[in-house]
Amino acid sequence: MKARFLGLLLLALTAGITYAQSEMSVTVKETQVRERPSFLAKVLATVQYGDRLTVLGKQSGWVQVQAGGQQGWVSASALTEKKIVFQAGSTDVSKTASSGEVALAGRGFNKEVESKYATEKNLDYSGVDRIERYGKDTNALIAFMQAAKLHFGEGGN
Repeated sequence: MKARFLGLLLLALTAGITYAQSEMSVTVKETQVRERPSFLAKVLATVQYGDRLTVLGKQSGWVQVQAGGQQGWVSASALTEKKIVFQAGSTDVSKTASSGEVALAGRGFNKEVESKYATEKNLDYSGVDRIERYGKDTNALIAFMQAAKLHFGEGGN
């Protein structure tokens, strides 16, 4: 009897944990869902500003998410717990994205990153503008690193 009660209690707690999964919103123009918690891991999917992702876990600055049919890892710096709403007539206006947040997302920043930069004097963003014009092929970079037998770091390593 005691074992059955403990089993039912464990089942109820597990169901509660599954039910309590949280969601986060993408705060940058777009970011990649990766196979592992590493910027050099294989890209499984791309998600856009405002997309809601189901959180499955967290590890060293990375969030494990469910994005559509893909499960993978997204850098925590590209996510927020705030729900981003786009419609001006939304009933949840307190949670809508401001024009500043949309502009920051377009440059790949979020509000926290931008505020850190704002404390600096005489910043020159021309380097950021040049970098944005370069094409990037993560899979080509991964192939190069594998051919050169370079080590892939995990998380922030």
